[in-house]
Formats: sequence, C-alpha cells, structure tokens
Amino acid sequence: MFKSKYEWKVRKSEQDMPRELIDKYRLNELEQRILENRGYVTDEDLVQLYDTEMYDAHAVHQIDHAVKRIEDALNNDERILIYGDFDADGITSTAILYTALNKVSQTVDYLIPNRIDHGYGPNIELFEQQVAGNYDLVITVDNGVAAVDEIEFLRQRDIDVIIVDHHEFSGTLPDAIIVHAAHEAGDYPFKHLAGVGITYKLISALGLADDDMLGLVAIGTVADLVSIIDENKRLVIDGLKQINSNPSIGIQTLLSVSGHNGLVDEETIGFGIAPRLNSSGRIADASIAVELLLTSDKSEAFELASELEQLNNERKLLVQEIFEDADTKYKESEDIIIVHSDDYHPGVIGIVASKLNEAYGKPAIVLTLDGKTYRGSARSIDGLDFLEIIRENDTFVNKAGGHSQAFGIEIAEENINDFTQSIEQYFKNQNLSLKPVKYIDLMVEKDEYKIAEFERFENLKPFGQAFNRPIFMINQGRIKSLKQVGKDRNHIKITFHNISIDTIGFNFGHLFHEVSVGDTISLVGTVNINEFNSKRSLQMIIQDAEISNVQILDMRSKVNQNFSMISADDYFLTRKDAEKKGQNYYHYGEKLPFAIDTLVLRDLPGSLDLLSDSLNNVHVSKIIMIFNNREELYFTGVPDFEIVKEIYDFIRERENGTINLIEHAGRLADHFNITMKLLKMVTDILEELEKIEVKNGIIIKKDTDDGIVQGDVENSKVKSAIEQKIQSESKLKMSSNQELKTYIKRLIVDDGGNNES
Repeated sequence: MFKSKYEWKVRKSEQDMPRELIDKYRLNELEQRILENRGYVTDEDLVQLYDTEMYDAHAVHQIDHAVKRIEDALNNDERILIYGDFDADGITSTAILYTALNKVSQTVDYLIPNRIDHGYGPNIELFEQQVAGNYDLVITVDNGVAAVDEIEFLRQRDIDVIIVDHHEFSGTLPDAIIVHAAHEAGDYPFKHLAGVGITYKLISALGLADDDMLGLVAIGTVADLVSIIDENKRLVIDGLKQINSNPSIGIQTLLSVSGHNGLVDEETIGFGIAPRLNSSGRIADASIAVELLLTSDKSEAFELASELEQLNNERKLLVQEIFEDADTKYKESEDIIIVHSDDYHPGVIGIVASKLNEAYGKPAIVLTLDGKTYRGSARSIDGLDFLEIIRENDTFVNKAGGHSQAFGIEIAEENINDFTQSIEQYFKNQNLSLKPVKYIDLMVEKDEYKIAEFERFENLKPFGQAFNRPIFMINQGRIKSLKQVGKDRNHIKITFHNISIDTIGFNFGHLFHEVSVGDTISLVGTVNINEFNSKRSLQMIIQDAEISNVQILDMRSKVNQNFSMISADDYFLTRKDAEKKGQNYYHYGEKLPFAIDTLVLRDLPGSLDLLSDSLNNVHVSKIIMIFNNREELYFTGVPDFEIVKEIYDFIRERENGTINLIEHAGRLADHFNITMKLLKMVTDILEELEKIEVKNGIIIKKDTDDGIVQGDVENSKVKSAIEQKIQSESKLKMSSNQELKTYIKRLIVDDGGNNES
C-alpha cells in the first residue's frame, strides 16, 4: 500500500440546482455537477462567482470618519505618514495609497518597518526615532488592528491614527479610526478584503481611485491568500485585465526580468510576482519593491526589478538550507512540528513553516532567536484554528497575532522548552486526527468529459481561496504506461486504460518504483488543457496518490533495483541455507507474522510450495521481489535417465572404478556433451542412489553389480529438488511483471482486502 498525504473527501451534492439557474448561467454538465457538489445552488451563491461587483466604499464602518480626517490633513498641509507592511499585500497597499495621496499633497511619506530590526506591525522604537515630532497623521495599511500600546504611544504625542487593516481583532481595540471590512460594529456586505482591498476602498471613498491601481490590488489580494469570491473576485478580474492590457512600468519590467511571457493570471501572481515582491521584505528592505511599483522610469525599474530577482534567488537558497536543518529537528512522533534555532533567517521562517506543514500534513511553528526572544511563524492545516489554540494555551507566549491558519508568535528564550512541551502535550491530550483534508470535486470514470467542457469551466477563473481550481480523482485507474521525466527523473507521467486524461506528477517521480504497468492507482489533482506540438489534450496535475492494494515491486532486474527503498527493519524471506541476520529474517517455508509492512523476497525459494507456505494468510502492505539466485538451472535442465545410465556405465567400466574429477571433470563433461553443472547433478543422483561415492573430488564406484533402474532415478530426491528449483526459477524469474504480480497476489489468500478482484 502507498498512503496518501491527505485525507480525501469526495464532495456530494445535497441539493440540485434549479433548471432556470442552469439556463441563466448557461452551465454545462461539468460546471453544474461541480457547483452542486460545492453547495453553489442558489442565485445568491452563483452571483459570487459569475456576476461579482464592487460595493459602495462608504458602507465600510468608520470609512467616512477616515475620509474626513484625511481631507482635513490635506487641506491643512499636515504631514501624513503611510505605515505599511513588508509583504506583498502591505507593499501594494502602501504603493496605491501613496500614489493616491501624492496626487493632492506633497507632504506624504511612507515607512515600512524592517522585518529583522522591527518585526511585524507598529513599533514603538521606530515611532520614537522617525515618527514622533515629524508627522501629524499616521495611516497604517495592512497592519495595526492589534497594536494597542504602539498606537497609544502615538496618541500621547498628539498624532492621530487611522488603521486600515484586515487582520483579526484581538480583545481591546486601539485608540484610532479603524477602517476594517469585518468590523463587528459594521455591516459591510463582504468581510474578506485583503489589506490592499480595504486600502483601495478608502482611496475610492476619497475620490482618488483610478484603474491603474487595480493591477496592484489584484496582486496584493492574490498574494495574501484571501478568498477569491464575491468582491475580491471582481477586484482580481479587473486587476488582471489592467495588468494584461496596460501594466505599470514596474510590473512590466518585473515580469520581463523574471522571464515571463504571455498572459498574466492568478498563478503568475502567486508563483511569479508575489514571491519577488516579498523577497525584498524578507531579506532586505521592502522599500525596494515599493519604489519599483511607484517608478515611471524604465532604467530605474530595470535596476530595481533585477535587484528583486537576485533577492528572490537568495531567498530560495535560504529556504532550502533552513528547511533541511529544520527537517532534522522534526519529531515524527508528535502531532505538531515545533523547531527553533539561534540563527534561522527571520525573513524566511514563514516559508519554511509552510514547507514543513505541506511535507508532513501537521501544524508547524518555526522560530529563531532575536536577542532574548524567539520570534516565529506558524502555519496550520485546514479545519484547525491554530491561533485560537495558541491563545488558549498562552502561558509561555509573549505575543501571537495574524490569521487562524498563519500567524506570528513570540516566546521568551527561557520559556521555549516549556512552550514546546506544553503545546505538544496539548495535542497529545486532544487526540486529534490531523491529516489534512483534500476535497474531491468529481471522480473521473472513463471518458465522461471532453475538452470543450473543461474550456467552459475556465470561465470561473480566477481561482483562489474559498473557490480553488476543482480537484478531480481517478479512482483505481489501471496503468497503461508510466515513465519518469525531468533532468533528475523527479517527475512522472502516467496514462490509463479507458481514461484519456494524461497525468503528470511534479516531484512524484518516486511513484515509478511503487507501481508498474497493469497495476491500479488512485490519483487526485487539477485538470487543465495541455497544448504541445499543436495538439490539445486533457492533463491532470497530480497533487496526491494512493495505492490501496498490496504493492508488489519488481526488482528482479538490476536495472530496476533501488535498494534505498529497503530498510533494515523490513522483513526478509531467504533461502534455507542462508544466515538469518535478525529476528526479521525468515527462511522460505517458515510462517511470517500476521501483519507486516514491507516484505522483501530476497532469494529464490527452493520450491514454489515453500513460497506459498510463507505467503499464505499474510497481511502485507508492500512486497519487493528480488529473487536472487546463486545458480541458474532453467537453461541447464534436468539430467534424464539415459544420460545418468551412460555416465554410470562409463564409471563401472573403469578398471579401478574411480575418476579423478579434479583432473578429468572437464573432459568427462565434454565426452558426454553436457555442462559441468549437469555432470554435478548426475553425480549427486548416483551418490544418493548409493552407486558411487564422491570423496575428495574422486568418484569411487561402490561394490555393487546392480544396474540403474529408471524408476529410482525418476524418484530421486536430488532430481526432484532440481525440478522444483527449475519450476521456481521458471515461474519467478521468467514470468512477465504482470504475470508474476498476479501469481503472488493469488498466494496471499484471506488477507483482509490485500487481494485485487
């Protein structure tokens, strides 16, 4: 068996969509089934996907108060500071608000804290150094809603504060005008705007918005992983149109330097633009990215974009280095991953936490020491409010804030071990099932859907949080072909009988060693339209895999041998005369434990019956077939009665009834036109029948005048053993891969479901 990383849950429709809605939105069967399975069956549901709109900015709680305060500041030439954040959402928020206010005032500045020196959000030390006495109004964007003490520091110095944020509230609110779509005192129709989204609403309410800003709104929205439905979907749709039709100098140059050509979509943002903007804030200064978004000078844009490209490459190396170290510290027995170090780069620990979370399907916290405080990032799994758990168990926590699935955390150095033990114990006590969930929208059976239907489904783009690209499942597909691809053979391509969707799995190359042609495997992933050499076809991008039946891996050929898949703790079946290297070693014919994970058939058994005796009633997940053979008998054959009689007669005719095999074995074999191996079989048979004795390499005829009886030769134990070995070799070494797998499966009877029907 090969276990999936995720728990698979197939969505099922609880309510049919009315015919009038199917007609209204012109849905094909594929669209209809997926929407019904996701619970989108009313006009109100479908409007969030197909007929999105922007809501009145003035409906946001306290936004009119913010507008009045900003207009007063503009009219009175007050000094205004935009205080941003160092991620893509905060960077784009800063850029669009600065652009808007700079149209009407020359007394506007922006400031973004340094991730390493100041940490996330408002910082009193930074305020004291650069803000106090220099500004009359501070507008925080994409931060501030939890900064009670820091905002109070500004208020005590007669600096007014407007907080434009989307993060979760935590208890006491700061003394400021708070512009937040999900403010509990408000009733804005859409609660899930990103920081850049709520910033754009403020700019709209000020009457300073223009279409050129929408590209940055889309970038910040996608980058911050907020839900892409309703108003966010409209913002991203309009923003992508703007980027593709009239991109800013900064974005156009960044795309060019990164090597991107063609259409920009949500995936271009998520995997191309956002990481490069984020890299500045992670390991350098986020103002590099802000300046790129603000500049209209092509030369300056190229310099800044090139710097971001270099920073992004450095970021990748840092992430890999820290991930490899953190991976060695991960305790597999725990339900949560908590790793810390004195020297992890603070700018990338969030990415490392995400990689650990994805690799092991568990909540992860990665921390690094800053002075006498460990600062870190946490990532959760679907369905688990990790932030709430930390807040409920905050005895050793200095600070924690962000979202339920991703947040920052601070712990005093002296409390790090107590914190780790307490959280690990909490998860043990809860006995939670922490396997992350992958929701399956539809199971693909044979060729149900055509390319045209999938083309129509692209109308639902852009995909994102709350409405991700649909996930499809190939259930127990029988493999037609498979091959490893890529420079390091890290990827795999699989095709199936009766299903015309090709599949490719990036970093799933290991599956090549888990299955063979003719086996069945279940896959889940997204389906897109692949174009290659002017040919269009459906292709699944594999996200997870599972093999439900017993896995039987064929390593008989040296070409297919991958001994890294074999552990010293696996169970081994060996020939009867082989040394047992441990309690997990068994000779063929011996009874194996009832349930085992991996069984290695190391040697060729002396007979098929011995193999059957050991495999019968075994519950096993994986069998690795090697069938190492010290001597091959298949092509040698078994000596028949005639050759045995001829050789015996030859011995009898010798004057002294002896033959020195050391000197004459070769000539003796040549004389009878047989191999040395066959000659050895004959002498063994004659010795068993007590016609000769072989002593010190010399054949000595025994004192008997009896001739050879055919029945005695045919019933010889030596001949029978040779025949059984040849039968074993024929079946286990000469059968095709699929024939042998079928045979092995038949030997495993009453195995609780290991057998394939």
